[in-house]
Amino acid sequence: MTAAGTRGAGLGGALLKPRVGAAPEVFVRGEGVDLIAADGRRVLDACSGVGVTCLGHTAPSVVARMAEQAAALPYVHALRFETPPLLELAERVVERAPEGIDRALFVSGGSEAVETAIKLARQYWLERGRPDKWRVVGCRPSYHGNTLATLSAGWHERRRVRHAPLLLDFAHVPAPDSYRGCERCQSDTGCTAACADALDELLVELGPETFSCFLIEPVAGAAGGATVPPAGYLERIREICDRHEILLVADETITGFGRTGRWFGVDWSDARPDAITFGKGISGGFAPLAGIGVSESIAEAFIDGSGRFEHNFTMSGQAIACAVGCAVIEELESQRLVEQVARRESALRASLETLLELDVVGDVRGRGYLFAVELVADRASKRHFDPSLRVAERAASTTLEEGAVVYYGGGGISRSGDFLLVMPPFTTPVDRFDELAASIRRGLLRLTSELAA
Repeated sequence: MTAAGTRGAGLGGALLKPRVGAAPEVFVRGEGVDLIAADGRRVLDACSGVGVTCLGHTAPSVVARMAEQAAALPYVHALRFETPPLLELAERVVERAPEGIDRALFVSGGSEAVETAIKLARQYWLERGRPDKWRVVGCRPSYHGNTLATLSAGWHERRRVRHAPLLLDFAHVPAPDSYRGCERCQSDTGCTAACADALDELLVELGPETFSCFLIEPVAGAAGGATVPPAGYLERIREICDRHEILLVADETITGFGRTGRWFGVDWSDARPDAITFGKGISGGFAPLAGIGVSESIAEAFIDGSGRFEHNFTMSGQAIACAVGCAVIEELESQRLVEQVARRESALRASLETLLELDVVGDVRGRGYLFAVELVADRASKRHFDPSLRVAERAASTTLEEGAVVYYGGGGISRSGDFLLVMPPFTTPVDRFDELAASIRRGLLRLTSELAA
């Protein structure tokens, strides 16, 4: 037992860190799209935390709205009571949501949102008198959150492996892969809409009468590295879900609220989901906030049935967080930031594509302000690095030392290799894209020198 007098020695000593032994840099302030460290060093936040801080780190109107709500009423239990910002935010989300999404419910984070959608799909079929429909289909690779149900629905190998005995019996189909081709098509030129037929084949084989919903990322995030599905893929998935009577749930946690240059990622297709999940950008990082949106037909199943959705969290619909969501949406609209992302995507892409001059970069892909730079041991064969080398993690570290924060992923996750995710705030000046690419370039050159030594 540790003596009381020595517990947590030093600032941060009491913190249980996700990476034991790590010594992360301490940032004390944000200014525009920059983070400022305790020693005064300034770096470009080129991944918006993790796709969150869409407005950057300076948004006085959001802070003012937070303070106003905190002074008026910070909290009531949303299972029993409602507040003006809760009702306002629901209206604002539904107005901008994909066609057919008519109701919204709010929680604290993306994992909670997807967990909520999974439970809602199960209860929807109970209300419809179909109790055998409970299983979920997800993609491999994909990432939907860190709870047991969301880890089960997704396929992020590194995050699943330690919890394997606890995971639920959900099914998975290959996700489209624009770089290597998915495990089903094995095409070096990428996938086509026909990859959607893997879902049809699985449902026929296992019996659609046992499945409640299919979870899809409109653009892949932490597991698939900004992979954009092929043209027609989402529409084909929609038709398969309709034919087999399962709900289509679009996980918009990372793509929602403008990250891809439209309000939601599915807005790039003609597919209309039965439900969506969202998080990250809706709060701009100013408060924990996420949620789900559902169709009126789903809501009516509960209204005409038991009258109860058996699910809630303590901080669901928290008043300050909902006020933040309203203020963030106001900023996105008043500054026309979603349109700006679409307009400036080509400039970001052009800067990042200069990295293809490096042998270690195999692919640059993405949409809007959600891009991945894939790192390969051999460009001709598209061969992965050995996962034990932790190439993406090390590349993110060297890039940080060179002045930019990027997010890393990969390292033995199904067919995906190591990649860096680039997700800048929507307010990032165009003239900083070349600075970002230069930081990544210097970081990668340092890393490749280390690997060659």
